[in-house]
Amino acid sequence: MSEDATSIAAVRPRAPHPLPEAQQALLRRAERLCWWSLLALGAVSVMMYAVMGGSQAMKTALAEDLLSLLPPAAFLVAARFRRKAADAEYVNGRERAFDIAFLAASVALAGVGLLLVFDGAHTLLTRAHPVIGSVELGGQVIWKGWLMMGALALSAVPPVILGRMKLRLARQLELKPLHTDADMNKADWLTALAGIAGVAGIGFGLWWADAAAAIFIAVEVLRDGARNLRNAIRDHHDARPQQVDRSDDDPLVAAVRDAVRALPWVRGCRLRLHEEGLRLCGVIWLETDADGLTPQRRREAEATARGVHWRIAEVTATVADTGDAQAERTA
Repeated sequence: MSEDATSIAAVRPRAPHPLPEAQQALLRRAERLCWWSLLALGAVSVMMYAVMGGSQAMKTALAEDLLSLLPPAAFLVAARFRRKAADAEYVNGRERAFDIAFLAASVALAGVGLLLVFDGAHTLLTRAHPVIGSVELGGQVIWKGWLMMGALALSAVPPVILGRMKLRLARQLELKPLHTDADMNKADWLTALAGIAGVAGIGFGLWWADAAAAIFIAVEVLRDGARNLRNAIRDHHDARPQQVDRSDDDPLVAAVRDAVRALPWVRGCRLRLHEEGLRLCGVIWLETDADGLTPQRRREAEATARGVHWRIAEVTATVADTGDAQAERTA
């Protein structure tokens, strides 16, 4: 057996980054919420398809509802994949499963959003006049537009409620893909409002209102996809960790630095952390006293960093070179 094969065979299965019991319960709750999202949004999509008619805005709103199924489905797949232990193939585990699922959903969202924008623009430029007929219900003939507007109004209720519930869990878990999914759900009332305006415009004889509403919805889908894609690519480049709402840098980085600096033998430190799904990993460069960085001190520094927060996982402490030490003193 070759040396490489021997080293691979020596890799034993290793459990994923352990989560505190409270966070494990939150993650299971997030999975259940994603299952409810699939059921609720699936039912909404069926309802929208049943009353869609010839409205371009309704067709685009239906596409948006179907796209809303992607993030929760990707989250469930990623959560299942992450639970598998590290092995000879995935030597670093599967912690980045959430990041990969986030990237895949973002690409699909941006791509379909772009297609919807072109479709809506084509309908507007070709001056296609939508036709909404009538339907008989209970012996009464009513304009089908009323059913469309009612379906659009109802379609906004489940995602808005689910989005608020996901938002709370995303902040507790510090999980950005879940937070992004929640933001998309919360904004679904804009889609419903634009669709209602488009259908109402048809009723008033404004043929262009339907196409304009469809373009508005498509632009919102494209905007969400482009923003999510940019953030997903940023995370895959191991950029500076950010808060869950991406409003600022993650305060955990400064907290780890302050905790390590407080060790009596540390004269200065610089660290580089990056996100891997739920966890933060990286390197700590240390400037020490005259006794240097002994193996015991290295273990102490690494344990101190991991003790700051449950998200801090694999950190490696090493000696800072001269340039690092000078940078630390002048920072």
